[in-house]
Amino acid sequence: MVPGFVEPHRVIPVTVDGPGNLARDRNPSGWIQVEDIRLGTGRDAATRAGIPREGRTPCWRRFRAGLRTLAGLLLLAPAAAGCASDPSEETARLRGDLAFARGDYEEALSEYRLSVLREDPGAGGLVRAAHAYIELGRVDEARVLYDQAIVADSSYVDQAVSDFVARARRELVNGDFFGAASAMEAASHFRPGVLARGLNLPLARHYRDSGEHLRAQALFLSALGERRGDPDLLFETALAHLEIGDCERALGFFDEFGSLVPRRKQETHTHVGTCAFQLAGELAEGTGEEGAAEEALVYLDLVLELGEPRMLQSRAWFAKAEILEGLGECAAAIAAYRMVQTSDPAGSGPLSRTALQRADEIRFGQGEGPC
Repeated sequence: MVPGFVEPHRVIPVTVDGPGNLARDRNPSGWIQVEDIRLGTGRDAATRAGIPREGRTPCWRRFRAGLRTLAGLLLLAPAAAGCASDPSEETARLRGDLAFARGDYEEALSEYRLSVLREDPGAGGLVRAAHAYIELGRVDEARVLYDQAIVADSSYVDQAVSDFVARARRELVNGDFFGAASAMEAASHFRPGVLARGLNLPLARHYRDSGEHLRAQALFLSALGERRGDPDLLFETALAHLEIGDCERALGFFDEFGSLVPRRKQETHTHVGTCAFQLAGELAEGTGEEGAAEEALVYLDLVLELGEPRMLQSRAWFAKAEILEGLGECAAAIAAYRMVQTSDPAGSGPLSRTALQRADEIRFGQGEGPC
């Protein structure tokens, strides 16, 4: 096979007077082609040039010697050009490119690795090998090579992110959520916070099902930005916030869900009650903050109004009674304490007995504080 940098049929204008000039010498009968010089002898070349054997002169012999010198230079030119770099390395890289083009990624990777091992091909050579790794689904190895390439040339960051996101999309098509997540995590390594439209929701669900709720929450928010009017997605986003303890935002999403589909609002009651009770407890602990007690009462009233979750009703009444007692609303506190026994699933458990005792202390003036 003739290398790409050789022109096999180039015509060299050589005349009896020496190397010719294409612009000046218009008579092709006096030209000798490269292959004539390569393959023929000086005698054959002279004959083709129109010089009869018997007409040789010392001048012609000098020309024939010059012709052989010219032929040698023409033959050495490609070899001299190849001395600038290692031909075997160029061949390995070229073989890798050809293998990659026909979809033989294992072969391409072998050739690219050979090029990397034998000669430092620069960042471009590392990126070629990384790209082959990605095509084979070997994300971790690709990430290592991209790290090395980017140290040398930071402009490859975009290429790395693009490659990993494309791999994540292919993994999702194949139903491999773990592979898609791994590819997107690699993309995030090079560009923190990177998101890809269409990948956010399936990856959010994958992380949720894997128990990685913090990652899931961020992706649910991104997915919601694409489909804000989707009630099911709103519900999932609310639950994601509930899982990480962000009850305040979760309540906002549950309320939005109820507004979109009022007939399904009851589906949120248990979650809303749980969140409201948690927020009331956090506020009750911050007794020094102005208005905290009143705000806690609002959340407790929400829990009691919904009647969900049922296991928290007696505790909600008890917490409300304590706050009312601290605010000096003694009659309301007694009534709340008495409701503890009514709503206690155990009927007369420890919490109920404590509540009745507190109510009696207030009634008989034995309580602490304003009551």
